[in-house]
Amino acid sequence: MRNLKILIFLSSVLVLLTTSLTAQEDFKLFNEAMELRIQREWDKALEKYELLKLNYPNSKYVDDVEFWSAYILEEQGKESQAFTAYEEMKNKFPNSPWVDDATRHQIGLAEKFVKQGQVRYKEFLTQNLDSPNKNVKYQAALSLGKLGDNRAIPVLKEMSNNGDKDMRSMGNSLLQKFEHREQQERPQFKPMPTIPPRAGTNKKDNVIKKPSRLEPQKQRQTPTQKPDRKIIRPTPKQQPQRSTPPKTTSKPKKGKIK
Repeated sequence: MRNLKILIFLSSVLVLLTTSLTAQEDFKLFNEAMELRIQREWDKALEKYELLKLNYPNSKYVDDVEFWSAYILEEQGKESQAFTAYEEMKNKFPNSPWVDDATRHQIGLAEKFVKQGQVRYKEFLTQNLDSPNKNVKYQAALSLGKLGDNRAIPVLKEMSNNGDKDMRSMGNSLLQKFEHREQQERPQFKPMPTIPPRAGTNKKDNVIKKPSRLEPQKQRQTPTQKPDRKIIRPTPKQQPQRSTPPKTTSKPKKGKIK
């Protein structure tokens, strides 16, 4: 019995030593990979991460390795592979503290994909509008707002009231763009110019008006009516003037008979 207890004790010590050595080795690999990542030695860093996952699959750094491996793919421009790697990391380690960060990186990638014409990724953005994590929800609203999707407006309003300084500023800016676009899309009604009505365009003008008693009736010209002829009267002839002898101014004096 005593020998059994000794064996159990020795086994426990051996496990602790092995675990300690393993912890030191996986930490060493992880630290080396992190230094390479900071130096932007992407391929070498990926090799270290793969070596750590292969030799120490139960290491506590495995979820970190999965996240940073996806991050390196994103930095290398392999965006589709990075999006898939983030998703696999979340499925493998749903309780990892890196889950929300992975989703935020996916949101940024999804926004790029939609701008490139891959509209199916917009559904991923709308799903994260209901995320329990505030930062994830706000990030999805910002991406949808930049894409001009009206479904982002409720969360943008919440962000403008409850977010930090930067979030409030970005939320208000996007809301103003939505309001400006809505004003432009409204139909503009221009006032019609006032033009005097033409004869016959008003319905009242088509009604035959009866002549009032005070107004004289207009004479209608019938085709049998002959035009008025002017009566030309002859002018009286001028009679010739009679010649009268000139009058003398003095009468002849009577002479005496001698």
